[in-house]
Amino acid sequence: MTEYEKEFTILITDDKKTNLDILGSILSPMYNLLIARNGQRALELAREHKPDLILLDVLMPEMSGFDVIKKLKDSDDTAKTPVIFITGLSGADDEEMGFSLGAVDYITKPFSAAIVKMRVLNQINLIIKMRLIVEKEIAEKSNRARREFLSRMSHEMRTPMNAIMGMTTLAQKENNPEQIKAHLKKIDTASHDMLRLIDGVLDIADIINDGMALQCSEFELRTMVREVLDQTAEDRKQKNQVLSVDIDQKVPQIVFGDKKRYFQVLNNLLSNAIKFSGVQGSIQLKISAPEHTNETVTLQFEVTDNGIGISKEQQKKLFNLFEQADGGIDRQFGGIGSGLFIVKQIMDMMDGTIWVESESGKGSKFVFKTNACMKAPVEATSTEVPASFAGRTALLAEDVEINREIIMAMLEDTGLNIISACDGSETVELFSAAPGKFDIIIMDVNMPGMDGVEATRRIRETHEGGQIPIIALTANVLEEEVDDYFAAGMNDHIGKPVDMDKLKNTLNKYLR
Repeated sequence: MTEYEKEFTILITDDKKTNLDILGSILSPMYNLLIARNGQRALELAREHKPDLILLDVLMPEMSGFDVIKKLKDSDDTAKTPVIFITGLSGADDEEMGFSLGAVDYITKPFSAAIVKMRVLNQINLIIKMRLIVEKEIAEKSNRARREFLSRMSHEMRTPMNAIMGMTTLAQKENNPEQIKAHLKKIDTASHDMLRLIDGVLDIADIINDGMALQCSEFELRTMVREVLDQTAEDRKQKNQVLSVDIDQKVPQIVFGDKKRYFQVLNNLLSNAIKFSGVQGSIQLKISAPEHTNETVTLQFEVTDNGIGISKEQQKKLFNLFEQADGGIDRQFGGIGSGLFIVKQIMDMMDGTIWVESESGKGSKFVFKTNACMKAPVEATSTEVPASFAGRTALLAEDVEINREIIMAMLEDTGLNIISACDGSETVELFSAAPGKFDIIIMDVNMPGMDGVEATRRIRETHEGGQIPIIALTANVLEEEVDDYFAAGMNDHIGKPVDMDKLKNTLNKYLR
């Protein structure tokens, strides 16, 4: 018995029990067997179990073997299943008929055990070879797709990095304040482009490692939409495109869901519509609530453009990781191609659906639909940062000098007194020496020697360290990592690169 035997299933069809018993005794030690006494039962078993090989008697009452193979070949489920005819007929015309209908071989009666085994084994060996070829092709295609993805990623990351470095060089040589401002604006735009690329890669890592999760809370839906429109406004302006927005009155003001993920999906679809529509193109955003109850609402978002469109063949690849609708299109328009894959995963997590309606050259419409919980409108709370943190003192733990300079510069106009430490050990020493001196700790996580997590644990173990707010400051933003920071005793988290408004608002939450 070879290593693959018993891994294969053979369906034997014959109306004579004696023939079934003989073939069963020959083949059962080596293969899994399915038995059918007539053609109709053979078709049912073939559809249900999808055997690797079918042995099919030619002469059977009601439905002959020729009739059965025709039906097998007409079905997508069984069309490629090899069929060996069993026959006592010796005419060449019968064999020619069988081969013309798709049979791969014949076994004649009376049965010779050696011949039966050999003819079956020949087909099993062919099946193995075909599977190896298919597996190799799939592996090569996957590796090729990965290489292309990495190439696109390298290109897309180098593009904003080139802008950042180039504009920085120009700004350093410039004396005109207005021109310096223009250079800095371009640096800021390129920096945000780079950050979106990094976030996309982290999302892919989360998806692959089953680490992506929803973080739901109440949010104002129309505010989220405005933020997406603001995010994409400059790109629309550069192409002089027209955007129309239609939000049905039935769409609630406040919903319960993951605002970040709604933003991410809508932003991706709208950005694609802008990218693949030409100058003076037309884009429509429609949001409706086709179904709702007192507690839940079905939200449907439609993004329609009059751009280049997507062929039916290209649509099959749209939501696949590492694959592109068309390599030439992506080289023309840019992008790494991960966006729609991530969008599809988000929709799956939300128990939602997403689909595309498009034809090549006739524009595209992307639609996604989810269910959300409705919430009554709540009074907006102010996120305005106070004019001053004067009289308050923060302990900043950060081992990189330039990062300390950036944080201190961002907070310079707040009046906050900042004392810095270069690692976790120094942070613990400074706090232990004068715990009442500090109102908050801004704690980098990755530091040499004692890291921020261990420093937080040690501070929390002291009598005075139980209540002081500790804010994690780190480039590590994966959800499981952030959970570890909270478990260590940190109160909040700010990711790098640091957004100045978020930093100030977070401090305001704990210092006001």
